[in-house]
Amino acid sequence: MIMIQSAAIVNVGLGIFNLIPLPPLDGSKIFRNLMSYNVKEWLDRYQNYFYIAFLILWVTGLAGQLISPIISWITTGLFNIVGMIFGL
Repeated sequence: MIMIQSAAIVNVGLGIFNLIPLPPLDGSKIFRNLMSYNVKEWLDRYQNYFYIAFLILWVTGLAGQLISPIISWITTGLFNIVGMIFGL
């Protein structure tokens, strides 16, 4: 049971992390479709700086501090739903 919970937490964490809207991640490609032309131009112009920002967030651990509450909230909700369905 603990292995399944750990696997679920890792998968939710990777999914949430990948949705961060910085250019090296898929979140930037998803949210790009919702942005105006001027914002897209600005992002294209400063794309290299976003790579540096991403590395700083990753190395300092700030990315984990920012998304950990979201991961916890989602996994708790998933575990509650699964518990209600399967009576765990």
